[in-house]
Amino acid sequence: FAMKVLTALSALFMLGGSIGWVLELCYRRLAHGKWINPGFLAGPCLPLYGTGVLLLYGFCSLDLSFIASSVLREVVRILLLAVVLTGIEYVTGVVFTRFFHVKLWDYSNRPGNIDGVICPLFSVIWGALGAGYALFLHPYLVRFVEFLAENPIYHFFSGMYIGVFLVDVCYSFHVVTKIRQFAKEQALDVRYENLKLQIARRAEELKQRRNFVFPLRSPAGLREELAQYREELRKTLARKMKK
Repeated sequence: FAMKVLTALSALFMLGGSIGWVLELCYRRLAHGKWINPGFLAGPCLPLYGTGVLLLYGFCSLDLSFIASSVLREVVRILLLAVVLTGIEYVTGVVFTRFFHVKLWDYSNRPGNIDGVICPLFSVIWGALGAGYALFLHPYLVRFVEFLAENPIYHFFSGMYIGVFLVDVCYSFHVVTKIRQFAKEQALDVRYENLKLQIARRAEELKQRRNFVFPLRSPAGLREELAQYREELRKTLARKMKK
């Protein structure tokens, strides 16, 4: 039984993290016109989405039969999902901003945002995703996870995925620790996606090969790219003050 539970949890996390990575990759392509590796990790996984799918699965498995109306049950479930997913987004964003001085995303220009980490628009999006999952996907995912739990081949690939994932986590935290050191020295917060975009643009301008898997790598070195990021940030602030 315990092995089946672990199999289900790993499958949900991997599916959510990988599908979320694809969605964010396509979004960045549309938003910036470039293929930018999204998220904190180097590999094709966004842990926030993986954790989100785990919660979706858990909440949709909750027994809410004490609520008489079936419609009201689903409304309560969807509202809970929106609140919990927004809460995870807030905690993750605050931890990275305050401890690492890194902004993995920035909603500062969105109405009603809190600390630039969460905003009403994305809470609604989380709720819509939760509703779509609860109403249409959950029964199929339950059957799919049960199928994986009975398939020994899955355990082999799951072990490989988790092994690579753990190495990726260690590498990514090593990189973000270097960014934290620079950010503390300069008393600024680094917007992770903006830094990736800057490195990509500079590589194109200098006709250098861009590293998609490790977007923070460049021939100039990370510290030089951070110094360039600081200068670009100062120029942007200066232009805004003139206006």
